Amino acid sequence: MRLASGIRHLLFGTLAFLLAIGLSATYWAIAGRDSLLLRADNPRRIEALAAIQRGSIYDRNQQLLAETVTQAATLERRYYRSSTYSAIGYYSLRYGVSGAEAAYDDRLSGSPDTRSLGDFLDRHLLRLPQMGSDIRLTIDADLQDSLAAGLGDARGAVVVLNAWSGEVLTLLSQPSFDPNTLDDDWEDLVKADGQPFFNRALQGNYQLGGTMYTVLLAESIASRFDLSQPFPQADAPVEFEDGMTIGCFIAPEATELTLIDAYAYGCPAPFQAYFLAESRFDLDALLKRFAFDRPITLGGFPQPEPIDLPGVRSADQLDDETLALRAALGQGDLTTTPLHMAAIMAAVATDGSIKTPYIHSATRPPGKQPWQEISLNSASIPVFSAEAAQELRGVMRRTWSALQNDAGDAGAQVARSQSGEGAQIWLNGFVAKVDGAAFSFVILLEDSDDLARLLAIGQTLVEALDPH
Repeated sequence: MRLASGIRHLLFGTLAFLLAIGLSATYWAIAGRDSLLLRADNPRRIEALAAIQRGSIYDRNQQLLAETVTQAATLERRYYRSSTYSAIGYYSLRYGVSGAEAAYDDRLSGSPDTRSLGDFLDRHLLRLPQMGSDIRLTIDADLQDSLAAGLGDARGAVVVLNAWSGEVLTLLSQPSFDPNTLDDDWEDLVKADGQPFFNRALQGNYQLGGTMYTVLLAESIASRFDLSQPFPQADAPVEFEDGMTIGCFIAPEATELTLIDAYAYGCPAPFQAYFLAESRFDLDALLKRFAFDRPITLGGFPQPEPIDLPGVRSADQLDDETLALRAALGQGDLTTTPLHMAAIMAAVATDGSIKTPYIHSATRPPGKQPWQEISLNSASIPVFSAEAAQELRGVMRRTWSALQNDAGDAGAQVARSQSGEGAQIWLNGFVAKVDGAAFSFVILLEDSDDLARLLAIGQTLVEALDPH
């Protein structure tokens, strides 16, 4: 009897064990299949990724920026233009993807879905490798090269847009990294002081500072304010209750300045006086009109986030009037990115409307010719009237001419934004052509007050845009 009872227990235990194995196998075969396959340490997944013949990336002139090559019987990703590294990003089996490599990963890697009998035969029966499509970006690699050389070892960003279409011609962030040596350099890069993985053009959320004067000047034009009105003591610094002081970016030659003069020199006092005298307009509504409540971004790319800069002094104890004034002069809580400011400059350069920026222009499936153009209807956000945009262009042309003694059809504004003890300086502007083409740009230098360098990069940009 004891033997029979033991056999029964053994039988029931074996059956329970087999049932558990069956249930487990059923779960991992059906419900948990994807989570198992997608585990980062799954060798079959890594092997499958390593076998993908990833598509190539080209610039607008079909210059090769990145491709997959065969090296010692393995596939390796190669990158060719150092000025484009921050925009292209990286592709790594160990560390994943970033930049354009991440934004267009589905196209570059090839869809794993089976959409036709031919796909099924190729992938499952013939065991042909998964192949991705080539993509063409709107970036101009030659223009990026010129601007990267001008930026040198400075920390900052440059964005250039086709003002009418929203095409991104330049998307540059410094310092950057070399994706060709990413796996070897990773530990050093993540610890680097310059945050090379941080795309300042897209993620850098900076205080507006003097760039806010474009918004106030646009409002003064729209409201028919007398722009010839002089303001006394216009060169005086503006002091806030918490001890923060902001002054002119460039020392003016006179103590009485109009708003147009103050715009050229980056002097806050006349804009303070204008805001206090004309406070009937709704600042929040004005900022929303410039889309600051819905930041301009590139889909699939890194989104704006706070940058690691010296903190702004606490405004917790300031009264509402002081907070409003700080916001009006660009030293409040409002921040923006170089991409967003370039979109605003595009509105100035054209008809007063922001065009949604884009960077992907065409796709070429494997083995196919020619390129398949991407049809994009860039959304427009009305900011101000075409007449106001024309008047703003005139002001910015005079400002650029005074800064550079330049006769070309270009306009720009220089500005400073404070962040604690540090500062960013901006050159925001446009270039127009006789054939109607127009380009907007933003150049930002981080933790810098080097106006000469800023203007030199701007002159390089204006001259480089001439062939366009």
